[in-house]
Amino acid sequence: MDSQVTLVDTNSNPEGLELATPDPAFGATTILDFDCDDMISTDAIVRGQSQIRYSVRTVRGGLAGMNLKTVFSQAEGILATVQRRDMIPDLLTLGGESISLRSWLKTPMFSSFPALFSEGRETYLWKEGREGGIDLYKGSGASAITIARFYPSDFVVTHDRGRITYRAHLDLRAEADLIREKVLISCVLIMQKTRKKAMAKERNFVSSQGLMFASMTATGGGFPMC
Repeated sequence: MDSQVTLVDTNSNPEGLELATPDPAFGATTILDFDCDDMISTDAIVRGQSQIRYSVRTVRGGLAGMNLKTVFSQAEGILATVQRRDMIPDLLTLGGESISLRSWLKTPMFSSFPALFSEGRETYLWKEGREGGIDLYKGSGASAITIARFYPSDFVVTHDRGRITYRAHLDLRAEADLIREKVLISCVLIMQKTRKKAMAKERNFVSSQGLMFASMTATGGGFPMC
């Protein structure tokens, strides 16, 4: 029996975040602004509106509370869920159907990019963008066009040494807005995977530094004698 009662650690809703100025050259028709960009648990509003439109929550499930489930919601309804599993592929439930996550959102074995999903006869491809962002392309090859961009939170230092922090946001052109929910879901899943890999890399670095320090201490090397 699956029990989902424990929320995974998440950022509280930050106060004082500003809305980033959209790029007029990109021509976004819809912008989703997030209250945080770790994407484990976050809320998004449609710019120009005041009510939360989409929510992402990650909970612990299973008898031992070891497996994670990410729930995507709109208003009071559930859009999709992703059940993380250890020995078998992660399970995506979307549109009333349950399929292997990797059969819907295809990525290389040891990388987050490029990430591909399909809708009808169209193919959509997420690629790394600038400054930690990601870009969504419609089509492939020379005919591919960018239809969505995710920008992580950012900040600027003002002339009086103040700091202005901008919300993470997902900018969608009209083509992306037609499949907005799937763009949102795929974007969040990719950013979760990217964050997980970055945290694992950081842990490995810290662990290697600790082993190096222990080795130098044991041999008495690397430190000046007083």
